[in-house]
Amino acid sequence: MSAAPQSASRIKVESANLESIVITAQLQLRPARQVDLHRENAAFRALSGHLGEHPEVFLNRLVELTLQLCEADTVGISVEQTDEGGEKVFRWVAMAGQLKHLIGGTTPRNFSPCGLCIEQNQPVLLEHLYRFYPYFNEAPQPFVEVLLFPWEVKSGPAGTLWIVAHSDRRKFDREDVRLMSCLSAFASGAVRLKQTLLEMERVKVAKQIVSDMAHHINNPLQGAILALSCLRAKNDLSPEVNELVLIAETQVNRVAGLSAELLRRVV
Repeated sequence: MSAAPQSASRIKVESANLESIVITAQLQLRPARQVDLHRENAAFRALSGHLGEHPEVFLNRLVELTLQLCEADTVGISVEQTDEGGEKVFRWVAMAGQLKHLIGGTTPRNFSPCGLCIEQNQPVLLEHLYRFYPYFNEAPQPFVEVLLFPWEVKSGPAGTLWIVAHSDRRKFDREDVRLMSCLSAFASGAVRLKQTLLEMERVKVAKQIVSDMAHHINNPLQGAILALSCLRAKNDLSPEVNELVLIAETQVNRVAGLSAELLRRVV
């Protein structure tokens, strides 16, 4: 995980098994906090507007509103990616709250809370992450409680929306799960929309490159074709030279045809 160095006062790492930090069952035992429909509806209206008008900054706005609605200390969105070394990771693509400066950090796909959440395909509540995932002991704030919510994977990358409490002051409950079920749907749609826009941009750039290449090839070819045609029109060429000119003209016309085909395909 990309994180700032921890202070010397941080707690020493304790080994534990995974089951000892999974406390999802407590979500059903804790009293749910009161629903604030007015604030919730206002947030969802704002999100809907941002998704249509400002898709490029939507994820940032989403984590900011999630931070407010769930009263968390840090909120993040993780998306499954492949890093530079070819390893599967979850990258923190949007963050808000106390650890927002860690945006861009990663956790291993096969050894992380996000991986566990995706595998179980359900909300997961964890406590004291460092006890099973030692790399969290390097974080500048302790991950006392983390609630993760996965989004359904059909035609896009796996991902999670997660909220963190860095102290015991905040205990997540069923109301947080309900809110995150709606918010994660926004996150999933926004990530897929962003990917679609990126793919469209890549296609646009690729077409421009091919078009430029075709033009750079075609322009000198036309000059070569004209020169060969003028040369072949001379009456004083030997049969051998005339044959070579014909061969060159045939090959140049073939390349010109390929160039024209490139142009036709990108138009």
